[in-house]
Amino acid sequence: MSYIEDIKSVVDSALAELEEAKASGKLQSNPVSEESFLCRWVAQAVKKQHFGNSVSKEMTAWVQQGRSMGKHANIKGQMQHIAIVYHHHFPQGDEHSAITKSQFDALVAALEEADWMIHTEYEINRKVRVISDGQHSFAVCSVALGKSFNEEGELVKPLSLYVRGPEPWFIEIVREHGMLMTKVTDYKSIVKYHGEYHIWPKNQADRLFVLPDSLKHLLD
Repeated sequence: MSYIEDIKSVVDSALAELEEAKASGKLQSNPVSEESFLCRWVAQAVKKQHFGNSVSKEMTAWVQQGRSMGKHANIKGQMQHIAIVYHHHFPQGDEHSAITKSQFDALVAALEEADWMIHTEYEINRKVRVISDGQHSFAVCSVALGKSFNEEGELVKPLSLYVRGPEPWFIEIVREHGMLMTKVTDYKSIVKYHGEYHIWPKNQADRLFVLPDSLKHLLD
């Protein structure tokens, strides 16, 4: 299975068994009990290799967080957030429509409208610095941009976006244009002081997306 199918399977299974345990009276409905249950559940799933290696990073992190942070680990909250984002964007397996150049161009236009500095006309093949005088900035290597979209205008390979600006806002504006991102680094990228993110063909990333907060209201 793909990463998308694996991560959906993990969180769906864990949350379903949590609810079953509470409904049967085997588990009290409080943060301490719920976090302890999920930590044990994930640890057992890792030990018995119930899920693909693609999600081992997330599962190992949850076990470590549960053991060190107890009820403050918020494993349940993390799983619910993942579930709502992934099921919203991938209601059927890992199927998703193509990401197109027109979507990318519309994103750039929206950033320009928000007074961001845009750099997409130059090759980025070594450490560079963008002088923006405090202005939010967005950069993409022109060569990578040309190679990442095919003749039909569809994204066919992951594309690096270099960003200096408020992450929550940027995540949402990208999502509004039909794209989700994975994060490479917060600010230590080839473009000095810029974070690096990837957008993926058909949004089919092989690792966890940076999760937008805007869908959390669906949990209420």
